[in-house]
Amino acid sequence: MFFSYSMSVILLSLAMYGIWYFIRDLWKWWLAPRFISVPSCSFLVVVKDLDYRVEGLLRYLAHEIERAEVDCDIVVVDVSLDDLTSVILERLAEELPDISIMSFPTGIRPVGEAIALCRGAVVHVMDLANRMSAEDFMVAVCGLLRQDYQEVMVKRVAR
Repeated sequence: MFFSYSMSVILLSLAMYGIWYFIRDLWKWWLAPRFISVPSCSFLVVVKDLDYRVEGLLRYLAHEIERAEVDCDIVVVDVSLDDLTSVILERLAEELPDISIMSFPTGIRPVGEAIALCRGAVVHVMDLANRMSAEDFMVAVCGLLRQDYQEVMVKRVAR
């Protein structure tokens, strides 16, 4: 025998202690984050004069929502009444089940009225009419929906 009895007991105790911490860390970093439920969310998208890009942007958003497997709905507010955006949005609302459409004249602030249609606990407002470009929209959607559960857990634990 290489070690004495007391040294073997100490080494075995340390090995069990190490295995316990390994299993605890494995639970914390791999298994426990899967039990965190992400709250449902809504995307409130305000569009104006985007008849050439609105279909691609909303299909991208719907694809990312489906890929992220998160309970989300999309509420689109059209504040332009003089282009083909409303026709394209009506066709998209028939094809994609989670899209709701509202139309407002240009002078009204539509967010307060449209937020009543949002079903999610968290509402993301994307103003493509005044504040965001199409590229900014795609980057924001990617950043909001591609959050990994482990990243969310790390951010909560780090505080």
